[in-house]
Amino acid sequence: MSTPTPVQSTPRKRKARTSDEGTPRTVKGKGRAGPPTPNPPLAPFPTPPATRTRKAKFVEPEFAAEDLPTPPASRPSTSTDNLPPHLQTLLNIHRSFNLALSLYIATHPPVLPPHPPSATSVKMPNLTNYLAIKETVERTSGRRFGTQELARLAWVWSWDGKSLPDDKAISEKNKQAMLEEDNPFLVPTTPAIGTGEISGLSYLITPTRTLDPTTGRRVYTHGIGIELELRVGETRQVLHGGSEGGIGNKGQGGGMGAIGRWNTAGETREDAFRERLERWVELNGGYEPPPKSILPTPTTSENSSRSSIPPIPILSLPHLPSSTLLPAANLFSAMSSPASSSTVSLTPKKQHSTPSSSSSKTAGLSDPFELNEGKREITKTKVVRPGSVEERRQAMMDRIKARAGGGNGSIATLGSSPGSLMKRGGNLSAAGQQEELKRRSTLSRLEGVAEGVWMMFSAPSPGPSTLPTAPRGRRKAIPMSEVADVIVKSSKTPISTAEAQSSLQLLTELCPFFLTCKNVARQEWLEMPSATLAAAPPSPGSNVGSSISVPGLGVGLPVSPSTPGRGKVELAGPASPGRVRRQGGLREVREKIRRELERDF
Repeated sequence: MSTPTPVQSTPRKRKARTSDEGTPRTVKGKGRAGPPTPNPPLAPFPTPPATRTRKAKFVEPEFAAEDLPTPPASRPSTSTDNLPPHLQTLLNIHRSFNLALSLYIATHPPVLPPHPPSATSVKMPNLTNYLAIKETVERTSGRRFGTQELARLAWVWSWDGKSLPDDKAISEKNKQAMLEEDNPFLVPTTPAIGTGEISGLSYLITPTRTLDPTTGRRVYTHGIGIELELRVGETRQVLHGGSEGGIGNKGQGGGMGAIGRWNTAGETREDAFRERLERWVELNGGYEPPPKSILPTPTTSENSSRSSIPPIPILSLPHLPSSTLLPAANLFSAMSSPASSSTVSLTPKKQHSTPSSSSSKTAGLSDPFELNEGKREITKTKVVRPGSVEERRQAMMDRIKARAGGGNGSIATLGSSPGSLMKRGGNLSAAGQQEELKRRSTLSRLEGVAEGVWMMFSAPSPGPSTLPTAPRGRRKAIPMSEVADVIVKSSKTPISTAEAQSSLQLLTELCPFFLTCKNVARQEWLEMPSATLAAAPPSPGSNVGSSISVPGLGVGLPVSPSTPGRGKVELAGPASPGRVRRQGGLREVREKIRRELERDF
């Protein structure tokens, strides 16, 4: 019996048999395979599998205790319902003021002034001024921001918030200050004019000089600054070479951290400002907001509760010196009415400062945030210093008045008309003076208007020129609009159509013998009387067909046009060339206009 020979297995077969026995065979097909991997891959960095974990060590930075930001304290309720309306307005103005100042500092980074290294605070006055931030504050708050509002803010900033000021002591102090200011022989014990400083809540108010944004003149106003709190060693001196210390430094560096802390403390200053306002309400008896109703009644309206709490007093701001540079308009306004220069001074008056407190009886009679256009009281005339602009202006006014008064006997000309205008200007109002100036301006160009009108009416009439004789008895009238257009085009100086029409109206009023105005079919027509046309030289068209006969020849010869200066004239007495006078012509119009200009107003 033969035995089967064993099948010899190769290493490849043994490997295949082992893998088949270890794992069950699965049916693989094309339909069950996953989507093919794109090449190149859609994502530049394929996402790692979910089972893979990455461990990253994050090192927490370590800060010094003083550099760590302090957590904000629990702020009180920001509701302003417990404040009367005028104090709410003041709080909004303070918020807008702080925002405008922070915005200015952010756009104009300041440089710290020189100070010792051990200093803990430094003052930075006159970073900006009242005129520069006034418009920004008014736009942000929607309220007027005048010097009174600035004085009320300064009072709250400098108030300790503990007790009310003594009204009697403050009134006596203000009265004594007014008496000392009016006494020229008293040696001033207060700071000189242009000096002084008001500080509170890290704000500074000092006098300064700047350019007025509207007029471009140098004026005095109130400068706005801040007071920074520094840390020891926070600032340093920067040399020209970049190293610290030594001689020739460029200023203090490293103060941006202090300025940043001042900006972030704006909410803290606003909370302190609100607390002082609430303290003011509490010291004045408290305030209960009126109940809100759908329709306001006389007992629940806002105006009825405005007088329950007095307004914030006005603090006396640093006194500003009066500017000696006045706008040129003041000079011309004073020249137009020299008679009133004795009662009204040419220079701005120095007004006394308002008392820093107001009585509770009169506190509610008016709204402190409304414009008061009352009558201004006339104060005493300021003493004019020798050699100043006021003295020279006054001397010029005296010379003008003397020239106007002493020139009555001389022959007046167009150049001397301001003197006569000033005489009449003393008895006329401002509107009357403007009318006189307008009338004299029209009179000055009336002669040229009359010449243009005369040339228009002297021109030949349009029509057939083949007639043997010119038509007689035809009246010539031209619409005023056409005449005004011609006057505008032929004027030596540029004028408008309205000015040309007003000149024609004035010419018809002054010289009706020369020009008249007729209203035909609701339209104004201008007509020149026949006497004036008769005095004018005959037109060339009227002599085209005229002829004369010569006895010897018996032939009619055409007559040459006459010279314009040899027209039909009327002799007044003997036939001398100097005594020829035209009735209603341009010469009489010129004399009439000259008499009107030379007349003493």
